[in-house]
Amino acid sequence: MMRQMRALARLVCATAIAAAVAAGYVIACGPFMTLMRPSEAIRPAQLQPYDRGELGVVREHFARRYLVQAFRRFSGKPPIAVAPKPPVYTPYVPEKDRGAQLQWRDLHKRVTGVDPAFDTDRRIAQYQLITNCLDDTFASAARTGQARVDKYGASSPEVREWFRAQDAVLANCSGDTLVLPDPAPASADALTKADRAYQIAAAHFYAMEFDEAEKGFRRIAADATSPWRPYGRYLVGRAMLRDATIPETLDKDLMIAARTEFRATLADPNAASLHESAKGLLRFIAFRTQPAQLLRDMAQTIAGADTVTDDQLHEYELVMDRVLGDTTTFRYADIADKDTVASSGELNDWITVMQGFGDQADARAIAQWKRTSSPAWLVASLWKISASDADAPALLDAAGRIAQTSPAFMTAAFLRVRLLAARGEIDKARALLATLPSQARDRADAEAVNLLTAERFMLAQTMGELLAAAPRRAVSRRVEADSWNQPEDPDPDPGSFLTRELVFDEDAAMVFNRRLPLARLVEAATSHTLPARLRLRVASAAFARAWLLGRDEAALAVAPVLRSLSPSAAADVQKFEGAAAADRHIAGLRLVLRTPGLRANVTGIEDEDDYKARELSRDVDHFRRNWWCAFVQDKGDASSLESESALLTLLYDSGGVPAPAFVSADEQAAATRERATLATLGPSPNYLAAEAVKWAKARPTDQDAAEALARAVEGTRWGCGNAQTSAASKAAFQTLHQLFPKSEWAQKTKYWY
Repeated sequence: MMRQMRALARLVCATAIAAAVAAGYVIACGPFMTLMRPSEAIRPAQLQPYDRGELGVVREHFARRYLVQAFRRFSGKPPIAVAPKPPVYTPYVPEKDRGAQLQWRDLHKRVTGVDPAFDTDRRIAQYQLITNCLDDTFASAARTGQARVDKYGASSPEVREWFRAQDAVLANCSGDTLVLPDPAPASADALTKADRAYQIAAAHFYAMEFDEAEKGFRRIAADATSPWRPYGRYLVGRAMLRDATIPETLDKDLMIAARTEFRATLADPNAASLHESAKGLLRFIAFRTQPAQLLRDMAQTIAGADTVTDDQLHEYELVMDRVLGDTTTFRYADIADKDTVASSGELNDWITVMQGFGDQADARAIAQWKRTSSPAWLVASLWKISASDADAPALLDAAGRIAQTSPAFMTAAFLRVRLLAARGEIDKARALLATLPSQARDRADAEAVNLLTAERFMLAQTMGELLAAAPRRAVSRRVEADSWNQPEDPDPDPGSFLTRELVFDEDAAMVFNRRLPLARLVEAATSHTLPARLRLRVASAAFARAWLLGRDEAALAVAPVLRSLSPSAAADVQKFEGAAAADRHIAGLRLVLRTPGLRANVTGIEDEDDYKARELSRDVDHFRRNWWCAFVQDKGDASSLESESALLTLLYDSGGVPAPAFVSADEQAAATRERATLATLGPSPNYLAAEAVKWAKARPTDQDAAEALARAVEGTRWGCGNAQTSAASKAAFQTLHQLFPKSEWAQKTKYWY
């Protein structure tokens, strides 16, 4: 529900800015909220402990760098730093401040008196540019130009002609027409002729006439007298590589041909200055043409070396992305090179199986566990195996023998409970849970404890157990729009981690919103098991539903909870409690309209603003987090609940949370009927506006009705609406101005749209 509200909030960004500019201020686009998550999906919630090798519960669809850490720790290797580095945003650097270009420009002006003009980018297709001349181009030009000045003198004809030829070369960086230097005169010395041959070949290269460039560089490579000879084979390879990669369709054969040239460069001791570059280009060719082979070369270092640099880890991720796709979830059977990947190293095999899904991934995991008996393959098998599989008992037995000191212990324990529950062995699962931590000791185990608590919630046998297992620690603070590899938001008070307010996850939201009838919601709200902040949220939902359903007895039972936990609303709650039976619906409408934070659904994953709230908001939230959106018919799974949490699919096959074991069939049927009735009422702004109109028409002298109409009109602007919301707002507006034209509320409400 909150995600639905946040999505609506982003839709109003453009109109909000337009209105704000007129008022002299600007509301930022979004809002992209900081979410307080009890668990993460494809990364650990706390990265610093994970960097130290404290793994918690390793998930099958973790991003690859985190699976690398898990495999290493499961294999007894030391931990490595896997937390992604914060992105470095390099601002635009003006051309005059670019080092190599500045060197070339300064030399050119000093020698020729002319400030050279050039552009580094060249168009290769409609709306497509490449940086054709890199910094090395200008660094080499400056270095060679200075050497020629030192040899011939700044005012010599040789230097003057060299600079003129080099200007022609650089004109091809951006121009559409080939510009060639003039050939060296027959009387020129050997160095000038060698330089000119090199410059002409380079001009063809930058003009993207790669065949001619290749011919020129081959002639240079064959000229034993040329100082450029060591560059010849290297530059032939560069020309081939550029020719192979610039077209839309990659020419792998040409790239493989370029590989021969770079290998020749490595074999030439006179080309030592080019060896590192040639090695890098060979790795690039392998990346584009034989990534699985490159994985084989990398796997031993990534899996087994005592230290792994961030660059090595990042390169490994890029190659895995090339082979498997830039995703953490894929159908294992669809991986074309899975056999090659499997044979390229056990780490590669394990990650592919962990992230893959389908029968083949399941079978591979179990086969490898049987072959190796390793903790890594045991974990993979526990994630993959079905409850009915004949190997399940053996896996459960093996998982039970994992020592508590093992990095795999918490993962294996979580998965043992999960598998026992799936097999219907509830008593064994609950007995195992009783031996596992229920309170976090520090950041390192907080997310794992949350996941174990979610299993306790799943297996609750009484309302008391359910309520005790519903709250979780908020272990992750990240902006919802951030990618998985963004660092966590800085904690304003890192010392308060273990005293953070508790939150609900989506499993609790689904049970409270969909699986419990009103009577059970009232029971949860009036119990003192939940922390006050979360109890208030349940009480809000129970009261709103009771009022909407006309169940006064239930609403009156919850009202004292609202009054005690949200003092700002206490006076309006008291009026509801004191109202005569005939007036109670109107008293409830007044309370709801004056309390936009009173919601009929329990929030799962909260944003930081909601997290900080200790009372029901009495102000309209301009990012649309007001009242409730339309109820939808229950489909039995998570399909109609857009979830910010991965928890549902970790523990529940369908992604939907079933009714707790203690909720009877009759109670489940009652919950379904109540939700169906609520679904007929539409979104809250429409319903509240229509009810305000009824109130005003029934009591045209009641000034409180004028306030209700005005608040209803305002609510239609800042709540979940539909195609009928505009008409509902207009009806409330017209009723306000017809019945209460001189009221302060009519004066404040000048528009209905």
